[in-house]
Amino acid sequence: MLLFLALGNFALAQDEPGFPDMRSWSINNQDTTDRYIFADTALVRVSPDTKQPPIDSLFAGDNIIVTGVTPNSLTIRGIKGPWLKINYTKNGVPKNGYIWQGLVSCAPLRRGNVKFVYGIERRADSIRKDDKYKIRRFLVRLKVVQDGRVLATQSFTTFDDESANYSSGKIMSGMGLTNVQNIVTIEFSGDACGISTYDYYFAFTKNNQLIPFPGKENVADAGAYYHSESFTFPNEKNGQPDTVVWNMENAEDTQKTDRKGDPIYKITEKKNTVYTWDGVNEKISSPVKK
Repeated sequence: MLLFLALGNFALAQDEPGFPDMRSWSINNQDTTDRYIFADTALVRVSPDTKQPPIDSLFAGDNIIVTGVTPNSLTIRGIKGPWLKINYTKNGVPKNGYIWQGLVSCAPLRRGNVKFVYGIERRADSIRKDDKYKIRRFLVRLKVVQDGRVLATQSFTTFDDESANYSSGKIMSGMGLTNVQNIVTIEFSGDACGISTYDYYFAFTKNNQLIPFPGKENVADAGAYYHSESFTFPNEKNGQPDTVVWNMENAEDTQKTDRKGDPIYKITEKKNTVYTWDGVNEKISSPVKK
């Protein structure tokens, strides 16, 4: 992805009356924020616009520090975001400049010298079949970068707009799966009760492949209900060799409380699905339901 601007995490914008497009995702004017460059190539400017020629090129996985958010914005690939003021080091020399937010990663994730760089690549809206309602979505790309080289990449589409207000990620071990170096989880969530949190899972193998795994959804409305999903991996309690078990539980509030004053829920439904991991061909099989 070669872009002649520079961006990263996204701030509030509007392309439809009264409807915010992007979120700030932990970038603000109060704190300095460590990030990676998300774009394959991103150009740094001397000012927060495209009128001046670029002063530097940065590449996927390069470290930057965001020191401010400007009121200047730009729309590319259907997403609108501000220009960011950044500090960075190029050839051992500390520098500063401006970069468009869409070329910057969301939460920085790493294990050793391997960086897991993810960001918003473009808008990816869809139309609901029954009532032709437009569902606002974003295409997210994850890149694995080591020593400046992109080893693997995968993408996914967020479920909807409401569940994309916040984002975070986590790098785990291989969780006992054969030939897996790390399990990567990327989370997108809403900012109110009753809005789902979605976790997207990937396996990064010892052969430097990035394999999509099943994801999970969790949602709750205080004093009403909860829907909970979780995974059991081989190295966890009750785990099975090269098997990932998806667990689901629905519950409703009974309008009663325990001794601590916490609500008591009644479980209304429980399910699980077993997935088999093929460590040789590096794929997770179609589930066998139990």
